[in-house]
Amino acid sequence: MFLTLLITTATAAQQVPPDTKLPDAPSTTQTKQHKSFGQTMGTIVKTIGEDEWTMMKAPLQTQGLGFDTGTPFRNKTLYWNAAVLTGTGILIANDESVASQVNPAWHTTSTNISNGLTYATAATAGGIYITGLFTHDEHAQRTGVLSAEAAIDSALFYGGMKLIFNRDRPYMGNGDGKFFAGNFSSGSFPSGHATFAWTLASVIAHEYPQWPVQLAMYSMATAVATTRVTGGQHFPSDVFFGSTMGFLVGRYVANKDKHAQPPHAGNKVTRLPSAVLNHVSFQ
Repeated sequence: MFLTLLITTATAAQQVPPDTKLPDAPSTTQTKQHKSFGQTMGTIVKTIGEDEWTMMKAPLQTQGLGFDTGTPFRNKTLYWNAAVLTGTGILIANDESVASQVNPAWHTTSTNISNGLTYATAATAGGIYITGLFTHDEHAQRTGVLSAEAAIDSALFYGGMKLIFNRDRPYMGNGDGKFFAGNFSSGSFPSGHATFAWTLASVIAHEYPQWPVQLAMYSMATAVATTRVTGGQHFPSDVFFGSTMGFLVGRYVANKDKHAQPPHAGNKVTRLPSAVLNHVSFQ
């Protein structure tokens, strides 16, 4: 049996032309590249999934002074949740009257402004990252990566909420902003533009806490939210809730890795957002 196998192998070897090249085995470099790409994509999916899960649980997290101090337990997270929901509810009650007062002549210009400023906010985040690549500035690169992560987080979040609430836009249906109206393709609540702009503004302002940067980023985000209303695209409650959610998503992503960040100094005004966030932070 062994002899037969040996003869067969020798015969097959003779039949192969000497200049014939056998297929190359996959190179170690290619294998590593495929493995590295798969690991990177897996890490991205895992990170985004963990972010979404953490943010969904956030409203149910309890915070307080504890029982060992002798003071009553106070759930500050619920206080802030109640404040945001109360503000949103008040705005919803007045949405229709506010929308009816918007001059239709403002719609086109306001919509163009909101779109332009949203693109400008995204371009700012992208520009910071690209500049970091060319200058080898790790902080700038990190800011760009955090901005991208936060943008994906907020897009999934507000996209899911649009599908759930299915709210009509100001000039759809009866113009009353009816919820659960079956508007799956273009839900009004919350405002995606406002959420996206405030998400990026929050990350960039956190990473570069100098007041000119914060003023510029938050001014652009505020202008985006405002012009979504004057453009007839959203109700005030849509942009208020979206802006709040965007700010918190951005701050959550920027604060996840506190130990890897350089300490940021600042006055009381620049530290105020972080002080507020301590009561509503995602944990």
